[in-house]
Amino acid sequence: MPEDTHPVQDALHEPPTVEELEDWVRDNIKAVLAVTDETFTDIGTVIDLSVAVVGRRQRGITPWTVAELGRLARHWHIDPRLMFSRRAADVLSALPPTRIAQLRAPKALPATTRSKTPVAA
Repeated sequence: MPEDTHPVQDALHEPPTVEELEDWVRDNIKAVLAVTDETFTDIGTVIDLSVAVVGRRQRGITPWTVAELGRLARHWHIDPRLMFSRRAADVLSALPPTRIAQLRAPKALPATTRSKTPVAA
């Protein structure tokens, strides 16, 4: 093996591209919105953006700024670094159930979207 390479380095360990990061951010936001039942209007109000701008961000026309992502993370009570997670499941597992309930309550929605496990007879 050449001495200038490390045995762990391979294509699987390359840093993500900017495009991949932007896709992950949009996927994470979409996942949280699905759980909280928030709309572009709701999060636009929270981070002081118009619905049109939030829509452009989510369609990938313009990128989310780090400051906007930080405000969204603070709004959802999650670590801002999770906004860049490759897995939306990581973001959703960090989302506090109490925060989900708080965000769903104004719309008179149940506290969670998880279906109840049927009880065995």
